[in-house]
Amino acid sequence: MSQSFSQQRLCPTAMSSRCPECYATLPEDASWVCPTCGYTLRTPVSSKVGVGFMLLGLVLLGTFVAGPESLGLRSGWMPSDLAELTITSYPLLVAGTFFLGMALMAAGALRLRGERSRAPV
Repeated sequence: MSQSFSQQRLCPTAMSSRCPECYATLPEDASWVCPTCGYTLRTPVSSKVGVGFMLLGLVLLGTFVAGPESLGLRSGWMPSDLAELTITSYPLLVAGTFFLGMALMAAGALRLRGERSRAPV
């Protein structure tokens, strides 16, 4: 029993020609924001990476609450000096991961804000 799928259903790479919010026809150069209503059509990659770093920060925060000593860094697979440095600077690692995620998300938001201000609403 073989089923055939069209290429369009399997890989919808082309964007639709209408805005999902206001149903206005989109021009060819509108790739980020609808020029009619200002609806965000795509999320920048930097924002997606920022969300990933924020999730990584949550995982690191959970391991920080459990105790960085319980990670097994002193078990021998890592040099002892590097393990001690990681354990002592673990709060900075957690804070830096959150800050990097927030900075990447802010960069994506600023890019969308610039595209939205360029679009005539």
